[in-house]
Amino acid sequence: MGKPPEVKGVTLEQVWQKIKSENIFETDLEFEPSYVPLVFMSNVIQRTLARMVGQGPYGPVTVKCTKEGNLAVVSRGGAFDDYQRIEHVFTAAKQIHVFEFDKQVERIDIFTYSDRVDYQLTRDMVKDFGDKIELFEDSFYSLDFYIRRIRATCVSYSPKVDAIADGTTAGHLIDSSESFDTDNLCTVGDFIYNKPDATSTVITAVADGDLTVADDIFVNLDNYIIDPPRTKLMGWFRADE
Repeated sequence: MGKPPEVKGVTLEQVWQKIKSENIFETDLEFEPSYVPLVFMSNVIQRTLARMVGQGPYGPVTVKCTKEGNLAVVSRGGAFDDYQRIEHVFTAAKQIHVFEFDKQVERIDIFTYSDRVDYQLTRDMVKDFGDKIELFEDSFYSLDFYIRRIRATCVSYSPKVDAIADGTTAGHLIDSSESFDTDNLCTVGDFIYNKPDATSTVITAVADGDLTVADDIFVNLDNYIIDPPRTKLMGWFRADE
């Protein structure tokens, strides 16, 4: 490691202040009040490279982060044999959709891509749904839970565009009334949904009145939605005994 940069033009004046109060520490820190006279506070801010360690079942474990700086968390359990994926697109506010897995899963992953969606869980096919779990746009929730049904409620509905096509061109969505590019209504990679057919694709090129799409699913008078509220559930399970 090289030498730290030399600070020029500044005369550092460090001041130490003895701490007199005995009520500045949380009780769970087990800091003895008799030690307070030995503690000092400095006016100099220091940059510290710290490592967080947690107590694991067999000793201390270093806490790790993702490349974005978020805490990396792995739920208990694992060694699953297979999974089932279920997706749904909401087309109106307050719309309710009940997801049902083919079999009881042991872990549930919930992805909310846009707007806000409330989720309610139930352990089996008989009991009432529990309290609502609210997830916002671009959020993810995972938990170990024996479950087959989940009820989702669309709390907010604010797609970028909800309109009707007025032309037909293979591999395109044609709507001459919309200035997709000029008004910056959408971008390449946005999700676009065909409401009558319940099919979806992604936008690959944007021009006013004309969107190029990855799949040829639109014709004249199709009701389309760009970036509607949508969610995906992943249910993980082990093979039957």
